[in-house]
Amino acid sequence: MYLRFTRFLLPLVLTILIIEFGAQIINAGMARMPEATLILAAFGLAWGLVSVLSSPLAQLRYAGLVLVEDKRDFWRALHYAGVLALLMMAVQWLFGGTFLSLQLLEGLHMLDADTAQLVRTIMVWLLPMPLLRGITQLGVGVLTRGKRTGHVTVAAALSVAAGFVSVLVLLQVEAVWAYPIWLPIIVLYATMVTECAVVLWYLWRFFVHDLPDSLDRAPISYTAIFRFTWPLALMNFMQEFSRPLINLFIVRGMNGAEAMAVMTVAYTLGQWPYRWLNEMRALMPPFYQEVRAYRPFLRYAYACGLVAFAICILLFWTPLRTVILEQLIGLKPALAELSRTPLQIYSFFPLVVLHRSYFHSIAFVERRTLPMAVTAPMRSGAILAALLILPLFGIQGAARGVAALLAGFSAETVTIWWLLLGKEQVRLLRTRLAV
Repeated sequence: MYLRFTRFLLPLVLTILIIEFGAQIINAGMARMPEATLILAAFGLAWGLVSVLSSPLAQLRYAGLVLVEDKRDFWRALHYAGVLALLMMAVQWLFGGTFLSLQLLEGLHMLDADTAQLVRTIMVWLLPMPLLRGITQLGVGVLTRGKRTGHVTVAAALSVAAGFVSVLVLLQVEAVWAYPIWLPIIVLYATMVTECAVVLWYLWRFFVHDLPDSLDRAPISYTAIFRFTWPLALMNFMQEFSRPLINLFIVRGMNGAEAMAVMTVAYTLGQWPYRWLNEMRALMPPFYQEVRAYRPFLRYAYACGLVAFAICILLFWTPLRTVILEQLIGLKPALAELSRTPLQIYSFFPLVVLHRSYFHSIAFVERRTLPMAVTAPMRSGAILAALLILPLFGIQGAARGVAALLAGFSAETVTIWWLLLGKEQVRLLRTRLAV
């Protein structure tokens, strides 16, 4: 049983590792550009805002995993994704291409004019990203439902290969050296378009051979898709909102640009050893009908979580950290030293994420996504409280941001446990004690 879990999960894990490696390729390219600190800071802020604005589209993966059972369901979900993506693109334009960007960047974030202009340029040129993200995520969900996780890995690998080639080529182009912000924009398009195209190719083949034309029932309604996805959309939005919220406090603090550059590196590198644990959300829905129990999935989650924790210790608490930061990514020794504490804090994230993924998987099996909406404000509230309290203990800069993020993860996990299982477990315990 656990071997089958591993065969299913391993391609998804490889996908996450490949994607995280691809993010490091972009960072490495920017680190070698003129004014690297400015470019890293501007891209970190812009990509954080674009990610949070398109975050409602990430939940389409789980709509494809849980709700799409035939071709009619898929086309309904695809229409839903298109409308939602166009709405997100309009919002992105408002915050990146209109007068609202002045209030958001130069007013709220207190950026100087040059950095704010770079952020606006990135946001405007990345307007199609929500549509690419929505289509790709829906396709990945449908492929995962069909246990074709290997195809998802191939799509990710080809997208990273496209990004790697793009960086190598662009580093030789004089026009990019003259205007370095074009490097991350072009590389992002190379990766996203490649992944979307490969996913659609495999999805077409899956349609032809495996997915039934229709089942003996009416196709899923747009209302049903909305009821299932809006709690996930809110949760994903608040999760993505964590990054701009933390960035806001970091960039307004002491040595804001330098701390923001460290956060840009720490966000991607720190998540690399544990982010794959989130893929365990997709484990239970395809296999629960065979297992008919939750505990085997929990034992498997603990095993995976301990592996991720050990990887974090190896990478972030040993001299390997310096090798990765200075030689592979290309950071200067001063920035590499500032990255040490944030990365060490990231070592404890796997112990929280393994529980969160397990509880989310239960919610998908039971189609009880409403509790996830409740976890969203709990996460943001914990992050905000930590950002305000941590400076009282002398924790500043990127370390403050990562520690606040850990507090938000913990609050989110405790909340979903309580709403799904905790209340019932406490009731049973009280009953046993009374007897």
